[in-house]
Amino acid sequence: MKQNHSYEKPGIQKFAAILILGTLSACGADSSSTTAIEVATAPLSSRSLETTSALTFETQANVGAQTYAMNCAVCHGASLEGTTLGPLLSGNAFVRRLGEQTPALLLGNIRANMPPGGNEDLTDVDYVNLVAHILSQNGVDSVITALTPETDFEIAENISEVVARRQRPEPPAPEGLTVKGNTEDFVPFVPLTDTMLRDPSPDDWPMHRRNYYAHSYSPLEQINKDNVGNLTLEWVWNMHEGDSEPAPLVYNGIVYLINPGNVIQALDGKTGELIWEHWTGPANRQDMRNIAMYEDKIIQATTDARLVALDARTGEQVWENVIADNSKGFSNSSGPIVADGKVIVGLAGCARYIPEDCYISAYNADDGELLWQFETIAEMGEPGGDTWGGLDNIFRAGGETWITGSYDPDLKLTYWGTAQQKPWVPVSRHMTIDDVGLYTNSTVAVSTDSGELDWYFQHVPAEALDLDEVFERVLINRGDDKLVYSIGKYGILWKNDRVSGKFRGFKETVFQNAFTHIDPETGEVTYREDIQNAQLNEWTSACPSSTGGKDWHSMTYHPPSGLIIAPLSQTCLENAAREVALVQGGGGLAASRKFFEMPGTNGNLGKVGAYHADTLEEVWSHQQRASLHTGTISTAGGLVFVGDLDRRFKALDVNTGEILWETRLGTSVQGHPVSFAIGGKQYIAVTSALGGTSPRVVPGVIATEITYPRWGNAIYVFSLPD
Repeated sequence: MKQNHSYEKPGIQKFAAILILGTLSACGADSSSTTAIEVATAPLSSRSLETTSALTFETQANVGAQTYAMNCAVCHGASLEGTTLGPLLSGNAFVRRLGEQTPALLLGNIRANMPPGGNEDLTDVDYVNLVAHILSQNGVDSVITALTPETDFEIAENISEVVARRQRPEPPAPEGLTVKGNTEDFVPFVPLTDTMLRDPSPDDWPMHRRNYYAHSYSPLEQINKDNVGNLTLEWVWNMHEGDSEPAPLVYNGIVYLINPGNVIQALDGKTGELIWEHWTGPANRQDMRNIAMYEDKIIQATTDARLVALDARTGEQVWENVIADNSKGFSNSSGPIVADGKVIVGLAGCARYIPEDCYISAYNADDGELLWQFETIAEMGEPGGDTWGGLDNIFRAGGETWITGSYDPDLKLTYWGTAQQKPWVPVSRHMTIDDVGLYTNSTVAVSTDSGELDWYFQHVPAEALDLDEVFERVLINRGDDKLVYSIGKYGILWKNDRVSGKFRGFKETVFQNAFTHIDPETGEVTYREDIQNAQLNEWTSACPSSTGGKDWHSMTYHPPSGLIIAPLSQTCLENAAREVALVQGGGGLAASRKFFEMPGTNGNLGKVGAYHADTLEEVWSHQQRASLHTGTISTAGGLVFVGDLDRRFKALDVNTGEILWETRLGTSVQGHPVSFAIGGKQYIAVTSALGGTSPRVVPGVIATEITYPRWGNAIYVFSLPD
């Protein structure tokens, strides 16, 4: 019988929250792109500026201040300090991000993305004046000549304070080992073998989502429905500050923890004592979700698209290789999976029009040598190459693999979700809804031996709303059936045969109105006509929003009950495409947004939904005002753990969804919980963290009554009293 648990908060008014997506927005691409400029538009001509010999940078900035006050201050603050509706446009962080750009690039970005929905009253001259005002407010003080659309000086080189700071550089960020130690001082080291990874010890959580099948399930049962109410805090460890969505690993009593800025720490799982710390760099406070372990190595992808192996005992670097060229915008926000001695990793930052495309790649775990690459964008003359509307290869973008895949060691296949085409809307891509763009928004099954594509299933062809299907693939055996399940941002639970890719069923887990029909036999989706035919600068409304449905927060499979329990999000959006020129180096995302609460939810942004793997029937749901910001994990003790924006970490009954225990942490609960055991004692660990893109920003502007400290990254470990 279906059971529902719903929280209603009276007096909460529904409203639309406007967010601007792009480099200047707090709501960046979920594909985790770190590209400085993501949208290129047709260049303005300096002749369009009615310049005179008397026009100077100072006069432009003064006029721009008035234009800013009338058009921008309501979202970005009167002093560019930022508000809940728009990010800050001033200060050290802003200068660090944009200091190496030119006024011309900044102008192109602002003109392409601001204000949301466009403003026909703003002229080319107005936009240049706005850039002058922003630069002036950020300390540009050595410019006299008036700006033009082609002005190409480096912004930071014209800020005397920055120049002086460069001449007196601050001490560099730490590199390498900053805390030395050895895990063998705490426990004898045993290499983590292929056999152990195929069937992990119940005491360990040795990989992201615990096993190759991505179940996020612990067979430990010491903590159960009867005693979970007695959970107490065992220890807490403060992490480095910055954006963070961490997934700890635990092996043989040692916790391996990824911190913002590519910092890895090893902690004693019993006491939380720091054993070693390694700064791989860059020290940029950016997020990396997870790491991997194999034999005697901890293996990390870095935010600047490198792959690095550390000695698991001491933290000393063993080898390093480059996944992709970070100077071209490539990056990583999730780490690898190791399959039969191969380190397999995805790639992000693939939104620009450049010759290189996104790929999944494999490396030898012993020395980091590249073994194979599988490109997720089909090019001309290749299978699937005719699905891109005849675009030249250089203008085919997207297909990021920014969430770690799973692995079937019997079939020797690794399963990954791919992101959508870029820009986000077909008309911005110079394509139609019929140009499906393989292999985007698909499940791809790739041979771990050769890197060749075994099969694919495209869930949402020609995706049009920034609702990608990139998230984890959960592998489940039901009788003789070998299946793969996934949920993307549309909130649709997809069920496929993992041997052949054949469609086996679907379930809508949240309200969606983007599709008028989903074929129950084939899974083929049909968009609403207005979405199919959306034109530039035309607002289109749809549910869910770019927060999902479901996003990066992993779901769990609970084998004893056959239930899949997923953390879900309930918001909607209006979307307007922007023009993007087909020019090399351009591309990007190119859309304006408005977000609002999902109809029929009573203002509840968060939902935990439980679905039976055989029937896909919703067995129970728990709904609440606060959005969910952790993955779900389940245990043999009959429990599901999940955390939310309102600092609450909860244990639910896996069979009914009833809340059995909860506590509040120092700030928002964010990341991936884990469970492990040391000396026969079971522990539950979870992180509090900050930062993120749409899943973080959208609830923040809709549920403004939910507040939390803006710092406090930490790992909390709970257990039963002795």
